[in-house]
Amino acid sequence: MKTFLALFTVIAIVLACARNPVTGKREIVLVSESQEIALGAQSHVSAQSEFGFLEQPAVQTYVQSVGKKLAAVSHRPNLQWHYTAVDSPVINAFAIPGGYVYFTRGILAYINNEAEFAGVMGHEIGHVTARHSVSQMTRSQVAQIGLGAASILSPTVGQFGEAAGGALGVWFLKFSRDDERQADQLGVEYAARAGYDPREVSNFFDVLRRLSDAADRETMPGWLASHPDPGERVTATRAAAQEWIAKLALAPEKMAINRDAHLRNIDGLVYGNNPREGFVEEGRFYHPDLQFQIAFPTGWKVENTRSAVYALAPNNGAQIQLKLANVPQGTTAEGYARELAAKGTSPVSGGPTTINGNRAYLALYALPAEGGAAVPVIAAFIEHRQRLYEILGPMTDLQRYRSPIESAIRSFDQLANPRILAMQPDHLRIYTARQGDTLQSLAERYANPRVSADDLALLNRLPPTQPLTPGRLVKVVEKGY
Repeated sequence: MKTFLALFTVIAIVLACARNPVTGKREIVLVSESQEIALGAQSHVSAQSEFGFLEQPAVQTYVQSVGKKLAAVSHRPNLQWHYTAVDSPVINAFAIPGGYVYFTRGILAYINNEAEFAGVMGHEIGHVTARHSVSQMTRSQVAQIGLGAASILSPTVGQFGEAAGGALGVWFLKFSRDDERQADQLGVEYAARAGYDPREVSNFFDVLRRLSDAADRETMPGWLASHPDPGERVTATRAAAQEWIAKLALAPEKMAINRDAHLRNIDGLVYGNNPREGFVEEGRFYHPDLQFQIAFPTGWKVENTRSAVYALAPNNGAQIQLKLANVPQGTTAEGYARELAAKGTSPVSGGPTTINGNRAYLALYALPAEGGAAVPVIAAFIEHRQRLYEILGPMTDLQRYRSPIESAIRSFDQLANPRILAMQPDHLRIYTARQGDTLQSLAERYANPRVSADDLALLNRLPPTQPLTPGRLVKVVEKGY
């Protein structure tokens, strides 16, 4: 029987071989192109919910126009490509199988011209054309061969989830350093083939080298975390650029850079964190758009995402999660609690109450966990401005954490402070330099406490005290709050 299974496995793997579009070599691939596209479409819906797409049609049009040029010269020109700018301040770009490529507003702000952008986009397109994510999923499937050869031939490849960790997990598959280097090379190649100056690609990696030393900048897994050393990338991409210029016999005057066009296309981007979507000030979390506030326990780490805000105890022994309940409009707090009880989740104690004038349901639950133990969870459902909020507080020690979690829940209240309600985000603006201007003088003129002259220097790749050429376009950050 073992011999039969081993033979069956070998046959299955041989049948699953496919030719890599980039290298032309035959590789073991357990995800077909149609499955790859279906996974991308599924993940794209999740991406919109998790990150939010940038609501600036002009920026989206720009991103798509550059993508169209690069797709045409890629190794998979017939794939239906999708390019999207997402509303995130982190400095990153990422791609998922099936031709879905994303760029954060954070990375768009630091890219200095269209040729650089083409290199970054070409890198992400390269991950898709070389099927790096599909290879990662295949390796995961092959590692599970011992669980039964029949699973290899599953028509849905374990519904994709087992291999990729679900729709969200596929975004963050960690590529090998060799995959990243190959994507860098493809980025240079595609930029050159599309008519851009490929030498500009290395300039962005030089900026990454400087950003990687800034501890206060957060990134999604990717451009500053899992990729090769930025210094190494500068050297490698510069060499590759010269090779492609020679190979394609590109004349300097025919290689596009399009600096001013890129800058005009990103004029008005929200820069940094958007206070409209929630922020912490003096220990209290405020959400101007949803008009609520809450005081999390002192010393707890607060992390705000698009879908929820979290507060974590210093020793990780408890957590508070606040989000909008996924229920039909008009669902009441007590009604929601009854629905949960009907599905088998009943409270140990608690019931209907009022929290700062809002109808609510506050209760203690004991939820099952691994090993048969029960996890105590303080849960509250609060009606506020025709929405239902869900606050969950799982903990390891009921006696220690019950009081601070309940106090935080009971601090949930209407936001009425006019100053906070009126807060607006900072915006990237494109300024035309005048005689006598420097980035230092512009930083003083715009007086944004979150953006120094050194920050402007990094955004523009210029020394802060160097006189600016009159008429030159430069990036400044207009203060919003």
